[in-house]
Amino acid sequence: MRRVREELYEAGVHGFAEPMNLDRMLKPKTVALLGASSNPEKVGNNILHSLLRNGPRIYPVNPSEKKVMGLKCYRSVLDIEDEIDLAILAIGAKLVVPMVKECAIKGIPFVIIVAGGFSEIGPEGKAIEEELKEAINGTGTRILGPNTMGVLVPGKLDTFFLPPERSPRPAQGEIAIVSQSGSLLMAAYEVAQNEGLGLRACVGIGNKVDLNENDFLDHFKEDEQTKCVTFYLESFQDGKRFLELAKETATKKPVVVAKAGATERGAIAASSHTGALAASSSALVSGVLRQAGIARVRDERELLDASKALAFVGSIPGDRIVIIGSTGGFGVIATDYVTSTTEGFGMKLADLSEDSKRRIKAISPYFASVSNPVDLTGAVTNEMHDQVLEAVQDDLGVDAVLMIMQFQPPKLTPQLADIVIKWSLKGKKPIMVCCVGGSYPLPVLRRMDALGVPSYGSIRQAVFALRCLADRGRYLAHINQKE
Repeated sequence: MRRVREELYEAGVHGFAEPMNLDRMLKPKTVALLGASSNPEKVGNNILHSLLRNGPRIYPVNPSEKKVMGLKCYRSVLDIEDEIDLAILAIGAKLVVPMVKECAIKGIPFVIIVAGGFSEIGPEGKAIEEELKEAINGTGTRILGPNTMGVLVPGKLDTFFLPPERSPRPAQGEIAIVSQSGSLLMAAYEVAQNEGLGLRACVGIGNKVDLNENDFLDHFKEDEQTKCVTFYLESFQDGKRFLELAKETATKKPVVVAKAGATERGAIAASSHTGALAASSSALVSGVLRQAGIARVRDERELLDASKALAFVGSIPGDRIVIIGSTGGFGVIATDYVTSTTEGFGMKLADLSEDSKRRIKAISPYFASVSNPVDLTGAVTNEMHDQVLEAVQDDLGVDAVLMIMQFQPPKLTPQLADIVIKWSLKGKKPIMVCCVGGSYPLPVLRRMDALGVPSYGSIRQAVFALRCLADRGRYLAHINQKE
């Protein structure tokens, strides 16, 4: 059978590996690792460690090894009798073309190429990429990369060569991140892990010689476990198709894009990084993305802040925000961020109803502010926060709540977090939680994120998240009006 397949391939008779959806890449039962190694200094050793922490059957391939980590090592992927869902190439750029050909002959549907040294280095590397395209032309084999860490599906699949003790992996969640940059992908999932935020999947698309952002947007828009699809991109492989897919997706679930390379120097840097051609001005890109219902962000911090709010809350019907806290200074800062069109996010302070103000005044210290922002002062108690949050639930002038939660006032206890979680999960008004402070609030923030309550360590982050929710609410309202 091996010889027959080789002869068919050389004769140009392809098609023995039928094109499939991305499930066999993201949920493989069998994985072949080409370049597997017993040497801990080799990438193939690190990847094998990562693979073995999860569920697929692993088939190491290396003609120089008989066994790797107790597993039988094969001379060629063609010698493996089992059907293979995914092959990972942990070998140098100049060796990948013949190995990809063998994967195509074997009928492997997906190949991840880890190595760099392709179009990002110039004409020589670009020529190898063209050979890769030719190697899979007419077959059912698809390539992810090259120049990529591959795929992480928490608890299911890990192809990353970064040791987890240096680069901790996140838990399972509802946000899928697709990145053209391995470093940004790493930064995003490490921050997510540190903050207790789970992720659905992390995908590095690298140089996009074959599979690109459109393939993954098309996949994750149909994935029921994905509540938000997020991208870091330096270029669009087919911008028109991406916008079409984004419009289809945005009515079902949020799409977030960090588009880099918008400045002239940034475009040059993007080209040297992944071989990308980053065109179009930043303003033009932002406008086009907005029309497609996409949230545009600038960096890995905003990427996670927006994705978390959109995945957990979805949208808010308007931009009228009530600020609740226990300090005047933070209330003033939050007001500026909410309302300023130059230094903030151009939303509105909600005009509280007379009934809301009466109820808040009845349970507040006489010197508290019951207008917006609500300042319960240092005499605040857990019960005051509970009753204020209750009071605004039926206020028709409030679209969302910015809760500035502090634990420093002496009468507050850790149970304040339970009160906020209760209203966040069961109340009528979406709540963005901001908890400013040192190390004490960190476990609280992690717990909230793990429960699906969006929480942030700064006022600006929380207000930015509210802006993203308001934008999505406006987009959905516009779509519904057209229908």
